[in-house]
Amino acid sequence: MIAAALAAALACYSPAISDGDTFRCAGERVRLYGVDAPEIRHGKKPAQPYAYDAQERLRELTRGPVTCEFAGNRQDRYGRLVMRCGGVVPDIGAQMAREGLARDLPRYSRGEYAADQAEAQRRGRGMWSP
Repeated sequence: MIAAALAAALACYSPAISDGDTFRCAGERVRLYGVDAPEIRHGKKPAQPYAYDAQERLRELTRGPVTCEFAGNRQDRYGRLVMRCGGVVPDIGAQMAREGLARDLPRYSRGEYAADQAEAQRRGRGMWSP
């Protein structure tokens, strides 16, 4: 029981979504480990294609209980906690990559989500659609 409590470093219910790879859970800003979703509009900089699709899909995948554990670096350069999270699916980052709504970041993931991204590319999903 103690090991399970230590593994789930953060838990919340239906977190507030910032964009396709960032949300607020239990008062903390969380960045999904190993993936990068298209950027939403910031100031005068327009949104990247599929940014709002990714944001909405992350909202759906985190509807209900969400648990996160630390993975890779504990924080990114913006102070967000870098975590592997599960909700409706066991690994939200993997699901986002499989659906073509996030890219694998091999520099940080060591290619952990490369097969998921390749599947999205083969099937023409999300940002890989023709």
